[in-house]
Amino acid sequence: MGGWVYEFAGCPDEGEDRQIAAGDEPGQVLVRERPDGADMVDGFVRESTADMMMVVRFRRVAGGDRSSSLPAIFEACAGLLQLPDEARAQ
Repeated sequence: MGGWVYEFAGCPDEGEDRQIAAGDEPGQVLVRERPDGADMVDGFVRESTADMMMVVRFRRVAGGDRSSSLPAIFEACAGLLQLPDEARAQ
């Protein structure tokens, strides 16, 4: 079995980004380091999943330096995850 393809929308300085990941289906929230390092992170929430194609699309909700932005990322993601499906689709 192949890996999942993660598509990231709204990445700073990149717009769209793709990454292949091995393992199980990803969760609803993902935090990753920016490619340029410098202890900067971006937080993403799952926007859609194509199970047959094994593609998951994430949308950026917050980002910045790790120490100050992680609480904001998780707060933003928690709020988005509680929206009804109809509101998330807009």
